[in-house]
Amino acid sequence: MGCVDPVTPEFEYREALIFVEGIASTEPGASFVSINESAIEFGVYVVNFSEGATVSFENTDSGQLVTLSEFEGVYRPPSNFAVAPGEAWKLDITLSGGKRLESAPETVLQPVPIRDIEVVYDKELEFREIFGGKFVAGHELKVSFEDPINDENYYYWSYRTYENLDYCERCVGAIFRDGDCILDRNTTGFPYFDYTCESECWRIRYPESIAIFDDKFSNGKVIEHLSIGNLLLYTKENMVVEVQQFALTPAAYEYYKVLNDIVDNNSGLNSPPPAALVGNMSNPDDPEDFVFGRFTAAATSTSAIFVDRTLIPEEPLERKEVRLFEPTLGSPFPPPATITAPCEETKFRTAIRPEMWVD
Repeated sequence: MGCVDPVTPEFEYREALIFVEGIASTEPGASFVSINESAIEFGVYVVNFSEGATVSFENTDSGQLVTLSEFEGVYRPPSNFAVAPGEAWKLDITLSGGKRLESAPETVLQPVPIRDIEVVYDKELEFREIFGGKFVAGHELKVSFEDPINDENYYYWSYRTYENLDYCERCVGAIFRDGDCILDRNTTGFPYFDYTCESECWRIRYPESIAIFDDKFSNGKVIEHLSIGNLLLYTKENMVVEVQQFALTPAAYEYYKVLNDIVDNNSGLNSPPPAALVGNMSNPDDPEDFVFGRFTAAATSTSAIFVDRTLIPEEPLERKEVRLFEPTLGSPFPPPATITAPCEETKFRTAIRPEMWVD
């Protein structure tokens, strides 16, 4: 018996809810739109990427339309697209079924340059519920910048890490032919085959948490060594960390603040529930149709750093498995014998060499 009675929470899962996340950035290559829809598949609640949508950014001052293309679970504008401070942009979406969505216009602010970024290694960086619960190693990511004086400023950080890939394809119970893993009866006794990358290839990882900041108590000061995330030691491959610092409008900051409260949920048992997560997306044909998510026109500054991890003694979270390759002599598999696979460009993989990479 205890002083607290456990209560099993009840959740109401709804299908066909639309979730939108979009950013139009002042940095080329940093803009994107993600559209997902909730569904219940085989009794399991899932969120699926919404394919076949028509997506565009619209400059509400000039009327310019920029069409985004579908690419590996996200919609992206042309690689050289960038917004400029002072411009006003909105997001227009037509889903494959004809449903229209649009955002309120948002004005791009002036970017705030990153002065410095650093990573600090800690062998007990963060507690994780793995292997019965343990502290895991990694790097704490920190930024320094000078906050502009006489303005209210709001910040949001995202980042990407790049690590070399050991192999570009693993076929379980199959072999790699014509760009795909195909079943073959001769794989009996072989659990899998690995295929090394035909060219240099990097795995991309993204943040697992939200980092925001407002200058209410630090207006006009130099902000130094502000922690914006933890980079867990998944592997001991060297990596490049690319940080994006977004200057937000007050409305955008409030949205990400509520989202951060919901994700972290660390305010204690007696704290009030987070505020409603209200973005700036809507259905122009049905005001009662609620759309989750937000479009943000964000002034962006970017900085990157190379991190050498070869001398770290702690074991990584991802254990290296034995690499198995197709036999090249006396192979029982259909020719040609294959040991490599292409490095396909996706959200989580690239053959484009990171700018700060060191061999």
